[in-house]
Amino acid sequence: MDITWDVAHARLSHERMLHITNALISMRPDTVTLGGGEPLGVPGLFEIVELFRRAGIGIVLRTSGKSLHPSMVRTLLVSCTRIEVCAMAFTHALHALHLLDIGAAKLDRHAAFGLDATGIRRGFDRLEDFCATTAFDLPRLGFIAFSESIGPDHAQYLQSLAPQSVRVSVQTANTSVAISRSS
Repeated sequence: MDITWDVAHARLSHERMLHITNALISMRPDTVTLGGGEPLGVPGLFEIVELFRRAGIGIVLRTSGKSLHPSMVRTLLVSCTRIEVCAMAFTHALHALHLLDIGAAKLDRHAAFGLDATGIRRGFDRLEDFCATTAFDLPRLGFIAFSESIGPDHAQYLQSLAPQSVRVSVQTANTSVAISRSS
């Protein structure tokens, strides 16, 4: 079971957030996705992440990257199973991806972080540039996710531009489909 908690929209007291965290832990989900606005701006977020981690629950963080500070990077890379940087604010997303890539290099370990472009409604030309150039400047980038709204042909084209090491997928309403690479 996977649970999504829009922790940033809730605007709960720290005590209430700890109560909800413990309730979610008691449900024993495989993963908890923390999102909803910008979770990095939620006071006490790292304490909540640590409680989930100690309980053996995977944490997926969905962030715009806007509030990502270099001092947070190590903790996030060590604590989160996956970090999805949303492309809605492309400038913030690029900055966050660069910080995560630098942090992963310093840790000298694999970290699952990438660009989530599933919510993007315009600026598809930026995705082409990202796949063809920027992605190559991020050697530890793990994935790029698109929505089905870009169309399968365009998704395959973007995937062909991306580095071979990056997993490219198209998110549909109910599933994620990896795009296979032609040899």
